[in-house]
Amino acid sequence: MGEPRLDHVLDSLRSRLTAFEDTGDPSGLFSDAATEEAALLIDAVRERTSAGLDDAWDDAALATAGRLHWKRHLTVPPSDTVHDEAALVLFIRPFRSDRSLVPEVVWSHLAGQTDDADRLSLVELPAEEIARVAESAAGRGLAPALVLPLRVADAMLPGRHPGSAPVLSALAIVHHALHGSGDDGALDAAIEAADRAAAAGPDDWPGRAVLLSRLGMFLWERYNRDGDEADLTASETANRDAVRACGEAGPARPGCLHNLVLALLSRYELGHEPAVLAEAVETGREAARTTDPAHQVAPLHALSLSAALRLDFDRTGDPAATAEAERALTAALAGAAADNPYRPMVWARLGDLPHGRFDRDGDEADREAALGWYRKVLDAVPEGEPLHADVAEAVAALSGDPRPPEAPRRPEAPRERRGRRRWRWTRAG
Repeated sequence: MGEPRLDHVLDSLRSRLTAFEDTGDPSGLFSDAATEEAALLIDAVRERTSAGLDDAWDDAALATAGRLHWKRHLTVPPSDTVHDEAALVLFIRPFRSDRSLVPEVVWSHLAGQTDDADRLSLVELPAEEIARVAESAAGRGLAPALVLPLRVADAMLPGRHPGSAPVLSALAIVHHALHGSGDDGALDAAIEAADRAAAAGPDDWPGRAVLLSRLGMFLWERYNRDGDEADLTASETANRDAVRACGEAGPARPGCLHNLVLALLSRYELGHEPAVLAEAVETGREAARTTDPAHQVAPLHALSLSAALRLDFDRTGDPAATAEAERALTAALAGAAADNPYRPMVWARLGDLPHGRFDRDGDEADREAALGWYRKVLDAVPEGEPLHADVAEAVAALSGDPRPPEAPRRPEAPRERRGRRRWRWTRAG
């Protein structure tokens, strides 16, 4: 038997199922209260099993929670398989104990389930642990197999459950990994999941700052894909909220500042407002200054600062801007491990800076300096990579006869259309 409180929850959920069978009205099935009751039962079974206290009551509780999701499955379009999968996961244990506890129509399916069929589910793991496992596995190329278990966990959790935000945050990461593999629709799904996670997570949730920063980055990526200014505005808002959520000394603050720089630079491209660029420079300085030089992403933070300083040089012609950028990039190289994957990007930016000066002033020394850095990139980066193509294009542009110093080319006016940028940036990992 369960505790009296849990028996009350189980009876209440059974009453909701009976009401649906009597009236056909599905509103009680999809209520937040029904989801909360089922989640309470699932959490209780997992904890009781871990403590060695499980008995027939636990099988009945899982079967009842499973029937809730099974009834939901019967009322949604066939293409929506989340509740079907949730029901099957919850039915596995009761079926093995007493198959009469579950609908006969699923017996043949459950008979073929392996022992690890419910391994990444709320029956076996707390929501926070599911999120941790999924985030780790997504980085190892397992994202396609993680979407459904995370969606099932999300469907089992009420919005105010402490595990809801971590699960949705992990789902956003998984969808973004799929986007990186070429699934265009996955970016929209990542944004939706991250937005829901931000709404579900309390203000004091430790993962809130990183989540908001990711949301800002995903929105920025969609802005670059689609050109919708509303996405850029939402990205700025999310990134500013992320910085505030970090506090003054939070460990995630440098990365959140870096992502804000990217949004600000895109905003500057639209309106060329000096105040926006000035904020980007100051924000980039703080990000670079407060990042551990040995951290793998330290070069990225130097890159975003140098991008802002390069634009400041283009606007003002002040050589101090490129000198500061070169110092930041050189320091990032000094602190980076030999196998840091961002080193070629830093070399490319170190080539871009004298390239920009050469375009402006025609100094042959700048041309040679740019070519030196670019050749390091071409030697290190395979031909099929976008960075190799960008740098090869820059080398081709610099390899013709140099212009005489007395006739330097004037810098081009800022372009209003969006296209390939002469500077390069990326997000923090």
